Amino acid sequence: MNLHIQKNGRKGSSKGFYIALGVCLIAVGVAAWTTYDSVVNYAAPDDKSQSETVQSTAPANNTVSGVYAEPESSSRTEALSSKAPSSSEAVASKPDSKPESKPEAPVSKPERTAAAEVTHYSYPVGKTVVQKFSTDPVYCKTTLDWRAHTGIDLSAKQGETVKAIANGTVTKAYQDDKYGNTVIITHGNVEAWYCGLDQMKVKAGDTVESGQEIGTVGKVPIEQEEESHLHFVTKVNGEYVDPLTLLK
Repeated sequence: MNLHIQKNGRKGSSKGFYIALGVCLIAVGVAAWTTYDSVVNYAAPDDKSQSETVQSTAPANNTVSGVYAEPESSSRTEALSSKAPSSSEAVASKPDSKPESKPEAPVSKPERTAAAEVTHYSYPVGKTVVQKFSTDPVYCKTTLDWRAHTGIDLSAKQGETVKAIANGTVTKAYQDDKYGNTVIITHGNVEAWYCGLDQMKVKAGDTVESGQEIGTVGKVPIEQEEESHLHFVTKVNGEYVDPLTLLK
């Protein structure tokens, strides 16, 4: 009998254990559900209020096809565009990165020739004038007519030395039918004709110095009836000028 009682006692305790375990599981389940429901109810009003706040603050014209267009992006774009300088302003405000140009070194000019530095013209022979310069016709004893005298006749004996009036370059030395042996020398911007020479001691291309002998006095065919002289002509820029305005 005691053995039967012990077996029944063990069966009763086992059943009670399972009942207690079941009650605990139910209690845990109820507690978990209660906690979950509380959390959901607590979070839902905030989400809803946030949604209502966004919808109430959103302007009506910020939706496209029922989809809300975020205003922050447009305002941000406007802000950026208002702050961003235009390309022309950026170029204008950008400092010039080009280095300042250094002053160019002075270019040395080639030395002028002696002819270009002429400031004084001396007489080729003596200073006695037997016939002056004239653009008006004058009587010529050789041709027996009236004609302009575009040079001066300087008294000089045949064989007398004829000198260059200044530094220069011989451009031509030739025999002329009217004026005899003639030497043409360029002295700066003055072209001088030494006419009626006996001897010519220079040739074209020679460089001469002031006072250098270029020939000797001879005869002038077109003025051979005149006394012995040197027929002397000067041109400036291709125009005849009175030699007495140049000679010193």
